[in-house]
Amino acid sequence: MNSKYENNKDVISFKGIGASEWRFNIQSNEFFCNDEVYNKEQITGICCYNNLLKNVHCDDVSRVEDFFKGIKYESINEASFDEIIFKFRNNYGELIKIFARSIINIENPNIREGYFFNISNVLEKSNNEGFLSKNREELIKGIFIVTNKYDGIVSFYGNNKDIIGLDNICINMNFNDCIKYIHKDYIKEISTLINNPTQSIYEGLEIKINDIYGKEKWISLKGRVKRNSDGSLIGFEGYIDDITNEKEANIKLKYISNYDELTGVHNRGYLKQIIEDYITKHKENESRGSLIIIDLDNFKFINDSYGHRCGDLFIEAVAYELEKISEDKELICRFGGDEFLIFIPNITSLVDVEKMANKIIHRFKDAFYIEENEIYSTVSIGTSIFPDDGVDFEELLKNADAAMYIAKSNGKNQYQFFNYNISHELNKIYTIQKGLRTALDKGEMFVVFQPKVELNNDKTGGFEALLRWKSEELGFVSPVEFIPIAETTRLIIPIGNFVLEEVCSKIKYLLKEGYDNFKIALNLSEVQLRDRTLVNTFKTVMEMYDISPKYIEIEITESMLMKSFDKNIEALLEIKALGVSIALDDFGTGYSSLNYLTKLPIDVLKIDRSFVVDMIDNHKSRCIVENIIQLSHKLGIKVVAEGVEVIEQVDYLKSIYCDIVQGYYYSKPQVFENVINMLPR
Repeated sequence: MNSKYENNKDVISFKGIGASEWRFNIQSNEFFCNDEVYNKEQITGICCYNNLLKNVHCDDVSRVEDFFKGIKYESINEASFDEIIFKFRNNYGELIKIFARSIINIENPNIREGYFFNISNVLEKSNNEGFLSKNREELIKGIFIVTNKYDGIVSFYGNNKDIIGLDNICINMNFNDCIKYIHKDYIKEISTLINNPTQSIYEGLEIKINDIYGKEKWISLKGRVKRNSDGSLIGFEGYIDDITNEKEANIKLKYISNYDELTGVHNRGYLKQIIEDYITKHKENESRGSLIIIDLDNFKFINDSYGHRCGDLFIEAVAYELEKISEDKELICRFGGDEFLIFIPNITSLVDVEKMANKIIHRFKDAFYIEENEIYSTVSIGTSIFPDDGVDFEELLKNADAAMYIAKSNGKNQYQFFNYNISHELNKIYTIQKGLRTALDKGEMFVVFQPKVELNNDKTGGFEALLRWKSEELGFVSPVEFIPIAETTRLIIPIGNFVLEEVCSKIKYLLKEGYDNFKIALNLSEVQLRDRTLVNTFKTVMEMYDISPKYIEIEITESMLMKSFDKNIEALLEIKALGVSIALDDFGTGYSSLNYLTKLPIDVLKIDRSFVVDMIDNHKSRCIVENIIQLSHKLGIKVVAEGVEVIEQVDYLKSIYCDIVQGYYYSKPQVFENVINMLPR
């Protein structure tokens, strides 16, 4: 055996995990080993294959033999490569772990060649075969690396092609060439860590590199720095693993956890942390901040009218505009759906908040142009102030949301500061909402009826059914208060079904008593109109009471109908097909487009009481009422005037040929037993 092999621990990668070249002649059974830079002309370390086996740990001898037997067989069959990890005892008696890899010598099929690496230091903390077996594939996918300060060489062995982009399995380069591959943002970081005399072990230092094609990749660097007694650097040995996929997944996960996917602005979780950090920092001083919540008014109808794609693009456009207004992208987030939050730190007065709110409202005066669609919307804004209205994020959010709700309830397109009167009002709303859930089961709801009088004969031609609620807890609750809440919670569906059954039962009773020439009207909300079960519910209830639909009239409001005109028209046509007549209520208070009258499947038009009350003393109101009646008659539509309270109104409406009136002049809404005698047989 060559003396270098016998006396120098640097061979067969004894100097660390620097690559030691070996060759094996399958005919002569000779084994060549070289610990120097690869050089085909100077192969040293000639020994017998059996001498190599003497240094292999007894547990691994059979595996190493199989490895070299495989080399013989695979050489004949031109297999590409093979690897093994085994324990080896060097001439200093140290038991080390060797990773060996073989490749084919294309020029001479009798020669099998490869590299040895000492991977003991890399796997120092997992000194067991189970770990080696489990992680074998991972080791093969990466690169072993060794550096030596004195010769200035960095050696890479392994998957250089996939990570660095270089074809060779073993590569040696100087420090300057190596640095070219390291991303500039990480050169200083690596230098600082390696030159830290207190640190010798690196467990997964993550850095960015550029391969030979300039593509950015992430690697994890594990290993150990060798130092002199004074802490100065001697060299480094370790392992490089490509973690690009995992890092990019983590970056994406971090993005998702902090940003809204649709708009690219921050999400609620991120802004919450910003606000909580601000609160923690400013609890002890006089600083104030404001949380603003912005809700798009009637966004649902943009989705319904233009489609969800257009709705998403509109949300993106809104986010972009809010970013420009807020000036600090870190302090804006999409809260969810059609709501956004903006935080204003260090406000000096409420004027700062008002300026921001007015800027936002002003932006929505102009149209948004989305895919050639001209879209108009408004916003309702609520604000809360730290620490006056809350000392944590959740409380500030709750109170800002409460203020926004009031802004929306008061007509939208405005802002509202939180105050504790709002809190009291919302508590009442919550109490009403809670009471509504059990009102039907407790029998607290009932229906009253207001007569509708035909002016050509002064006889009652029917009634309007009106819902009333007497709560055990709250007493009488106005429909103005509880109907909107019932619609918001969709409790209007079972409540509306209750009213329908009450109307049908009264119709059944009147028919039994010999009455025939009448209609009973009931009000329908948009939530009911858009409910898919509505038509079947009408059919089921009418069949249950065995009555004709000709005795039923439904009333819808103009403003409700216009929210989603085309879809609501489709629903009305389905109801009309049953034989139910349709009345348009509160005409003149909504969009008031006369063009709609040609498209609506209505039989009756009801003039809002605001015109009727003002009619006697206001010439303009009289002109409006007269023209509505004339136009309606030409379209074959009957007209009902609401809110008639004095004889002068009755006489004037008769003179202009109004068909029907209802109001306190004839009767207030009453229980059925009190008004039935007003209906002629």
